[in-house]
Amino acid sequence: MRWYLPVTEGICSGLGSLFGGCGLGAAIEVMERVTGRPVVWATAQYLNYTTPPSVLDLDLHIGATGRTTTQATVTGHVGDTGILVVNGALGRRDLPEEGQWVTAPVVPPPGECPPRQLRFDPGNSISTRLEQRVVAEEPGTGRTAFWTRMPELLENSAASLAVLGDFVPMGLGHAVTSEINSNSLDNTLRVVRIVPTEWVLVDIRIEAVANGFGHGHIYLWSDDGVLMGTASQSAMIRPWKGS
Repeated sequence: MRWYLPVTEGICSGLGSLFGGCGLGAAIEVMERVTGRPVVWATAQYLNYTTPPSVLDLDLHIGATGRTTTQATVTGHVGDTGILVVNGALGRRDLPEEGQWVTAPVVPPPGECPPRQLRFDPGNSISTRLEQRVVAEEPGTGRTAFWTRMPELLENSAASLAVLGDFVPMGLGHAVTSEINSNSLDNTLRVVRIVPTEWVLVDIRIEAVANGFGHGHIYLWSDDGVLMGTASQSAMIRPWKGS
């Protein structure tokens, strides 16, 4: 019930600490492997930072198991320092009812969108492992969207959606007109369905910024318009001081 995640540069943010979505993705992978059930919902609370070459211990606790669902918690820590806590529900229920009542935005395909330009050199971080193409960056509107893919992945998973669902801070940077950076306090992923897709459309919608914090949602679309999942975050913002 204990798993280990070596913290390397390739799963860190450009600021040098573990990228929150990678921590949530690792916890989701632990839950799914141990229970044998797919994640429906998982939420991470980020308590502290950790940097290479630390090792994150991931301890799994099964809170309840029923015929079709399991409730579980993963605590992540480096030594005695708590880094994150992830709660989740897993399962699958065979019912005929289904539907999708939101639609993907009409956007150009990835091949017609320019590569995303970063404002500083991210080094050997998670950003170097993602190919991103900008669909919309409209300062002051609260809407940002980009196509992304992870060439190293063989298939999509809930864990990979957790990584892509951790980009509300990027949306916050485009929503306000001043230069800021931000750190996630949490990340909640809700998985609808995982389908084969080369690219994922990350559709960021910032709702509000107030009192030094920002809040937003992300819709994660396949390249043919299937809603694979949603994510939501709150983040602490601060003035940008350069790289």
